[in-house]
Amino acid sequence: MESNRAESIGEAIRAAASALGYHDVDLPGHGRVRKHVQGLAMQALGSEGYARSVSDVWRVAERIMTVLAEAVPDAEPLLAGRAARGMIDGGVTLHVRVYTQASIGDVAQTLVDFGYEEPDFETAASRFGRLDRLRFTDEGIDVIVTRCPPTVVERSSLDL
Repeated sequence: MESNRAESIGEAIRAAASALGYHDVDLPGHGRVRKHVQGLAMQALGSEGYARSVSDVWRVAERIMTVLAEAVPDAEPLLAGRAARGMIDGGVTLHVRVYTQASIGDVAQTLVDFGYEEPDFETAASRFGRLDRLRFTDEGIDVIVTRCPPTVVERSSLDL
């Protein structure tokens, strides 16, 4: 990860194990490697620089969520996943859920109208059925916006 030879934590773990000749052994989990990556980032950036990098990711999320909340009627955006907890190390993807009756096409058009790149459309299987998603990159950060019909998906009791 540090030398940009791996694009994901899993790929980095497998590459490091192979380079060290470790076969048929228990490898460290993603969480443990992410903690190590976090330590390296904190060492390189210092505590203020590291806090600023987390804030920069949240700023990207806040802009997207503000556009959705203000431009899509009835939209209620929610930041979910690791980024919501400030865990940005080892690669981060912003997972924004938007609870709305608006179609995924309308959500996509709203984002494009506000200057975001044309997103890719996906469908995710969930315990609530199939949910429409948008995927794009903003300021080098991967973003997934999942449209959640308010009547189908229960909101988390935790307000992040």
